[in-house]
This record gives sequence, structure tokens and C-alpha cells, in this order.
Amino acid sequence: MAVISKLGSIFLFYNKTQQQFFISLQLKTTIMKSNNLTLLLAIVLFSSQLQAQTGTPTTAIDGKYTILTPERSPKGGTTKEILMQYAERNGQKMLVTAACEQGCTPAVYTFQQEPSETLGVTVFFNSFGFYVIGYDNNSFVSVIPDAQLGKGIWKVFRFSNFYSKDAGKVSDMTTDKVTAYAIQMSEKIMAPSSASASFDGGDGTYHFAVGITYSGKKYESADVAFTDGAVKKLITKPCDDCGSETYIHLPEYSKLIGVDVYGNSRREYVYVDKPGVLIWTRYTSDLGKQLWGKNDNFNLIAQDKQLARGLLIDTSKQEQIDGKVANWSKIIKDYEDKKRAAGEQQQIDAQRLPKKGLSDSGLEAQALKGAKAWAASYNWKETVTAAYFTSNDWFIRRHRITGIQTGREIRGVIVMKRPDGLCSFHHALFAQQYDGSKYLSVFTDGITPGQIKLKCEYAE
Repeated sequence: MAVISKLGSIFLFYNKTQQQFFISLQLKTTIMKSNNLTLLLAIVLFSSQLQAQTGTPTTAIDGKYTILTPERSPKGGTTKEILMQYAERNGQKMLVTAACEQGCTPAVYTFQQEPSETLGVTVFFNSFGFYVIGYDNNSFVSVIPDAQLGKGIWKVFRFSNFYSKDAGKVSDMTTDKVTAYAIQMSEKIMAPSSASASFDGGDGTYHFAVGITYSGKKYESADVAFTDGAVKKLITKPCDDCGSETYIHLPEYSKLIGVDVYGNSRREYVYVDKPGVLIWTRYTSDLGKQLWGKNDNFNLIAQDKQLARGLLIDTSKQEQIDGKVANWSKIIKDYEDKKRAAGEQQQIDAQRLPKKGLSDSGLEAQALKGAKAWAASYNWKETVTAAYFTSNDWFIRRHRITGIQTGREIRGVIVMKRPDGLCSFHHALFAQQYDGSKYLSVFTDGITPGQIKLKCEYAE
């Protein structure tokens, strides 16, 4: 038995007598060469029994493969054979390949679980852009395409090849057939889902048509939760260590367009197109003050990953969503325009602050401090002058699974003085965290987009 090659702490062995491969996934850098396998430390044996490929890799991969197009050999010239081995290390599934039995540095590919499950064949990938995709029960295609799998239909390939344990299949294969198969896989993964899973629009994992970046890292999905509480909210969180994003329900606009819509103070709005399908939007101005324009953006967020990724290649669907958002935006703007035309000044003259609810000077002082911190974090031009509660009591927050109390929340108002000499207020949500024995300081947990103007003499 001889060491073929070493890459980091991965060692690939080949036994000529048994025509089998052995991989050692150990941290030791010294390997004892011997025909007696008991002298090898932590060697994992892999048989080469043949079985049909599925989306899950198995040791049936192991063996010697004939190559369609000869590849460069580290020994000089080219080779028509390649050695392949499936391995697992620290829970990660890998494919290890080598061009020769001795003195060749192996290439390592990582298993792509979601594409494999979707396509029903094993898919591996490495950082150089190579995909190794199962073709049948003992063959693979290898390509470097012009796009990430699941992000578009492949058209151009910088590299393509075919590997099979059956030399007869190789003789019948052509480069055109290889690329045609690869294109077929890229089309299949973008096709609408045929899964029997129910996408009912409840809480759970939702997938982005276009991945989002958080703290420099790209995410393709997020946990979405709908909460009722004192204020109906939609909360998204792309990872356990990521912060959550809260969108407040806009009941007036929702009733107007017949679709639930949520918004935040950054001019981001989420429309619930249908159960399990959300349309995230970002406007250059507040909803109700502008039409949907060319500088505004949208993204599809769906429980069905196939539906989300399919949007990338379906221009008609993109246009359909764009048209929906444009229509909703126009309905809302027309509504707001009519309200303004009916007499904005008259409304300002008649406007009064909402009636106070729970009265507690200490908690109100904390709420004012929290409101000023919120305003500073979003660079408000208005000056916060007061904050108070409009609800008569707190709503207790509990962990959704254990029921343990985590805090409490209450509706309220933030009052401001504007640069134009008027005053205004925001409906807001105040909250306190609970540490198990006491409540912590009051903080602002969200506001309803759109401030309401009034004369400053009525804002005290």
C-alpha cells in the first residue's frame, strides 16, 4: 500500500491488490506504510460496491474512472483515468479525486446538500468553480459554468468533462452531451416546485430570490414570524447571530389594497402577496407619497425555495410582481392625495394628541429617553419633546415555545417639534425586557410609519 497524496490532513491511499481506496481523516502527519491495515492509525475503509445514485452520496462513488477528455497529469503529459473517493470529516461530506496513484495532490469538493436533494443526484463543488454532478449510477460530469447552480440557466462553460467507471459509456459520450446534461440540471433546479409540502404562509423559513447581505455575509433565507401582540408585526431574522428586522402592520393600507402590508421607518415595506409568498420592497420615499419608480427595489421571499429561485429567470413573473407593486402603490398614493386635497391644514387645525392611557412618570421618563435614542439612531430632523402611553396596561411577552415571560410591551406616542414650526407625533410601541426578577428600562421597539401633524399649542 502506498500514499497517493496528502492535502492538509486528508490522506488518500490505493491498494493495488484489492483495487480499493482508503482515506485517513486524521491529524497525524506521519503514516506507517504497510500491507497490514492494523498498523495504520484511524484508517476508514470504503468499499466500491456499485449502487444507483441519489441525492445522498455514498461509498459507491469510490473507484477508478475513465475520462472523456484527457486531463493534465502531475506526472507529465495527460491521463485518461482519475481516482475518486467519498469521505466524511467532522460531519462534512466530501469528494476527493486524484489524477494518479502516487505523487498527485488530490482535489477536494464539498457536498452541496440542497441542490442534491432538489435534483436527486449528488452535487459537489469547490472554490475554483468546479461542479461534479452525478450522471448515472457510476458516472459524473464535471463543469465550470458561468453562474452558481440555482442562480440561472447555464450557457457558457470554461471546462467540461465526463468520468465513468464504465469505459464503454465514455466512448459513447461527447462534450456536447456533457454540457447539454449540465444545462438540463441548471434548468431543473430553477423549475417550479413539485413538492407535496404545504406552504401555508405561517411562521417558518422563507427563501430570498436574491440573497441578502448581513454584516458582510450572504444569506439565502430567513426565519419569518408573524406576531399579534399589542401591534401586529412581521419579524425576519436571517441567522441565529443576526439581528431581527421588525415590520409594523399598516391596517389602513392593508384594508385599502386588500393585501396585508407591513412597514418600517426605513421605507421598507412587505406585502403578503399570498400565503407563503412575501414581496419585500424599498421605496425612495414613504409609501403613499410616491408612485412605484425605477429607483425602487423589490425581492421575493417565499417558503417554496423553487418559487423564489425561479424568479431569477422568469422575466414575465418579474414584470408581474413589478406591476402588482406599482398598482398597490398608486392606490395608496391616490388615497393619500385625496386626503391631502380634502384639506391638510384643516386636519392639522383639528388634530389633537391621542388620549393618555397608563400614567407613570418614571416609566414615561424612560420612554422619552428611549424615543430620543430611536430618533438619534435614524437621524430624525424632528426634535422629540414627549413620549407617553396610550394603552391602559402592558401586554406580556412570552417565549413562543416555553411560555416563559421575556418582557412586556405597550402602545404609545412620540411627540416631536418639526423644523417647519409645526409639531407632530408617531404612534409607537414601547417595551421592556424581563430578566427573571425585574423589568429593564423602557425602549422604543417600533413606530408606525408616517407622522401626524398638529399645532404645537395642542402638542403638550
